[in-house]
Amino acid sequence: MAQLRFFAFVLIALQLFFPPMMVAAETPASFSVGKQYFDQGRFEEAYTELHKAFLQDPGNPDLNFHLGRSAYETGRFEEAIMAYERVLIANPDANRVKLELARANLQLGSREIAKQYFKEVLATNPPEQVWKNIEKFLASIEEAEQKHFVNGTFTLGHAWDDNARSAPVSDRIAAGLFEFQLTGQSASPQSDQTNNATLVLNHIYKNEEYPFMWKTAATSYNALYQSLYDLDVNYLGLTSGPVFQQDNFIWDLQALVSLIDVEHDRYQGAFGAASSLTYLFSKNFMGTVGIKAEEKNNYVDPDRDALNLIFSAGPILLVDQNRLSLLFSKEKENADNEVNSYDRFGWKLRYDRNLPYDFAAFAGLGFTITDYDAQHPFFSVYRNDEVQELTAGVSRLLWQDTAKNQALVMQLGHTYTNSESNIDLYTYRKNVTELNLTVSF
Repeated sequence: MAQLRFFAFVLIALQLFFPPMMVAAETPASFSVGKQYFDQGRFEEAYTELHKAFLQDPGNPDLNFHLGRSAYETGRFEEAIMAYERVLIANPDANRVKLELARANLQLGSREIAKQYFKEVLATNPPEQVWKNIEKFLASIEEAEQKHFVNGTFTLGHAWDDNARSAPVSDRIAAGLFEFQLTGQSASPQSDQTNNATLVLNHIYKNEEYPFMWKTAATSYNALYQSLYDLDVNYLGLTSGPVFQQDNFIWDLQALVSLIDVEHDRYQGAFGAASSLTYLFSKNFMGTVGIKAEEKNNYVDPDRDALNLIFSAGPILLVDQNRLSLLFSKEKENADNEVNSYDRFGWKLRYDRNLPYDFAAFAGLGFTITDYDAQHPFFSVYRNDEVQELTAGVSRLLWQDTAKNQALVMQLGHTYTNSESNIDLYTYRKNVTELNLTVSF
């Protein structure tokens, strides 16, 4: 009888001191309501109900899993991780929970922890679709951790130019009360064809510890004439500097240097700095502004050594398959000889339209007016030029690999140039038709 009384006392004591165990055996009503909200995609309401259920039954693995999912969907990634870890305490081999833990840690930037969980699941030989998704996540992690990026474009082109030397419309030039007859190669328009090649290489260094990237770009351009060899041009340019980028803007600061050869002889070198800012006001409207300063060194004519300043700004409108851009520019060049110094104002309007079957069309208008600072020594007037340009063309995407950011594009364009000057020598007309093939990589 004494032993029976002892066991009865122990049973009563357990019931008095551990009543939560009796509550845990029952599923809270808010758990069922929370699961219903979750299945309906009402994650905020699901989180509220599941959190209520958690306070009543904190050790329930199924409840913690759904609480973690709801927390994840509502952006509470730390709470999601804690909920998933409680599930793993009860079931250390729960692969589905490890996948959710990896995703949550990835959202918080804890890539190493995320990779560890992903690899643990891969080691269990999961179903094909699961390991394919894991491979995609691991690839995205590697890409996010990558610090060096290289890309570029290479363009081959062929152009037809009906006035390669920009010869005047008439070979009889007025100079005050007198006229004189032009002679030589520039006396009348000469047509020619060119083969050209342009290579642009970009290197971007991204360091997450700093709020910017470092971009370096190298450009090489070569144009070889079929007949007029003395017009052959080679250009080399290099820019380097930081790039600041956020969701709604990109701003760069660049140091620059360039070299131009004409007919394989050194013609001009330049160095300077540039900065540009593109700001996204809305998904359909953005604006751009830029400034550039260059010190030019002309090896052929030292009188043309100059400091050149350019300021540009304009809006860009995007509507469905349409793009409309307008750019204004103001340029000032101070040359060593004032007769080569000038002030220039211009604008360019361009319209681009995406068409079916990977085609696109574009058209543009341009206008510049240039006023020179000193009288021309031969014509005894202040030179004034007005240049209008009309451009139109079509392009087509021939091939694309979106995974590798590679594409091949063909473009055919035509530009008509009309130059009017108060000095007849600089009044000319020009038509250029160009066919280009560009590969991006």
